[in-house]
Amino acid sequence: MGATMVTGGLGYAGRHIVAQLEARGDRVVSYNRDYAEGAAGAAVIPVQGELFDIPRIVDTCKRHGVARIIHTAAMSHPDLSIELPITTVAANIDGTIHLFEAAKLAGVKRIVNFSSETVYGHIDGRVSEASPLAPTTPYGVTKVATEMFAKVYNDLYGTDILSLRVSEIYGPGNRMPQILRDIVKTVLAGEPFRMAKGADHRFHFIHVEDVARAAILAADAAEPRGHIFNITGGPQCSLADAVAILRPLLPGAVIEIGPGSWHLDRQGEWDIAAAEREIGYRPAWPLAKGLQHYCAWLRDHPY
Repeated sequence: MGATMVTGGLGYAGRHIVAQLEARGDRVVSYNRDYAEGAAGAAVIPVQGELFDIPRIVDTCKRHGVARIIHTAAMSHPDLSIELPITTVAANIDGTIHLFEAAKLAGVKRIVNFSSETVYGHIDGRVSEASPLAPTTPYGVTKVATEMFAKVYNDLYGTDILSLRVSEIYGPGNRMPQILRDIVKTVLAGEPFRMAKGADHRFHFIHVEDVARAAILAADAAEPRGHIFNITGGPQCSLADAVAILRPLLPGAVIEIGPGSWHLDRQGEWDIAAAEREIGYRPAWPLAKGLQHYCAWLRDHPY
């Protein structure tokens, strides 16, 4: 098997993907706009480059025998995209199309493209890959666009791009705003966490290790039927349910969240049967296990 290139290999999900690939003995190319020599392991090759640099990506793929790409590099927060729509479009749409084109030129067919729960927007009832798309943020629009370009590249140029619609990620290494991280970090700093509303908002939380495993399963999948898959960490739960799990893990914590939903998209229960059937993905980190691990991690790490 050739090498796997991970774009954004120094990023949040990317680090965990690189680590899992390295742990099983794969050769990995970690492709980033920043360079970090120390991030390389024996089987990890760090390459500095931009997504817009097609010759650089083509050369990297050929030089290191890249057989498939897991594409995580992006402007990756819906709230920030509201403040920075043009930047988000440039990074997520333009950058992704440059990567697809470079992969085509280098002869790399399998790409795992990171999409997002935000493609659905607000949606009632069960959510399957066939549900209508109605994104409510620039970020969500960019993810719809990358999925559509992936289909066009598959249909016109014979690539084999799979898009993973990943739900709300939490776990070690996250520097971006995220509700579970924000609660735990606030409490561990000795401060109360208070929010006016949101206790009834329902989430599909997914531990970052499950995200990484799903990406690798998609990269490995032989001939899946379909090219878009919902990826979650298990059943949907309310924020109040998650706080109930957190309380015994954070003795003495003051966590006060008022009733109601909040500004994030409101969605029904997700169907992940296609991911289990076609790429063999099942969640391995239920929320109770993941939060216990995450609280312990944040006691010793800033992120």
